[in-house]
Amino acid sequence: MTAAPAALRSARARWTAMADETTWQASLVKAVGFETAQHARNRLALMLVLFFIPAWLGLVTGILPSSPIEYQSRITGDLITVPANELGLMSAAINAVTLIVGFMMFAAMRRSSEFDQRLVLAGYSRSGLLLAKLVALVLVAVVVSAYAALSMTFFTDVHQGALLGLSLFASGLTYGGIGIVLGVAVSTELAGMFVIIMISLVDVMVQNPVINPGRDQTLVQFLPTYGAMQSGVAATFTEEVSARHLLLGPMWLVAFAVFGLVAFYARTRDHSSHSDAPPPAPPTAMVTLRTLPDGTMVVESHQGPILLCSHTDCELEPEGS
Repeated sequence: MTAAPAALRSARARWTAMADETTWQASLVKAVGFETAQHARNRLALMLVLFFIPAWLGLVTGILPSSPIEYQSRITGDLITVPANELGLMSAAINAVTLIVGFMMFAAMRRSSEFDQRLVLAGYSRSGLLLAKLVALVLVAVVVSAYAALSMTFFTDVHQGALLGLSLFASGLTYGGIGIVLGVAVSTELAGMFVIIMISLVDVMVQNPVINPGRDQTLVQFLPTYGAMQSGVAATFTEEVSARHLLLGPMWLVAFAVFGLVAFYARTRDHSSHSDAPPPAPPTAMVTLRTLPDGTMVVESHQGPILLCSHTDCELEPEGS
């Protein structure tokens, strides 16, 4: 019973000692802590995870009919007959996970924009900051996909629960990558959220034979959640496993991460680099000095004000005087 408090005190002491360290590893750990704390403060996303996922799955189960429907599985190589409402559950779970994870990563990227720039100015590595965001994405995707997979077991008999969780995890990684890219590329939060919602709806809906009864999947296989959908259906209704389809999600994440890294470098470059251009020259004044026959000296300014000083005080004369 005393092991947990002791481990907590040790971790707290290690975290306090790390505050003064400036190594890349220490910066990465601290950046991961910042990202995790930011996601934990996103109460709207946490409420969506807790209540939206089971409510959405329950609604789909109650609305869709349970009539049999044929689904083209590329993993089994055959048409498999499944209940329409249970297949709809798979689509709804992927839709919920992709929307929530994509929204959380997009919101985190948008809200941490100025903070990231300050961290870069403080000496944090930009590659380390982006890696911290990817670590936070993995943590968020694990929690959301595990909860969604657990929720599905209350509505249908899942043949392979772990594989179902991995399939949802892969879809979360894909849309987390999309959220990162949109967070650095889109100018407004409304536009980013609209793009995530539309991509997720089209991506998931056209893979469901209830919406798209066609057999031709030539274009469908290029959709971001194609691998997750195929793997998830196989996990829910069969005993088949396909690592190739599972890896499609991480491959999409790598592609989006590369794009996000380039955009992140471009966004923070102007605030962290020093210009090689010489400093601007100080303003100069052009004056003409004339001596009158009575011995008086006249000072005329052609550019910029001049400051005339006597033994007792100074007087500022405007340009042209």
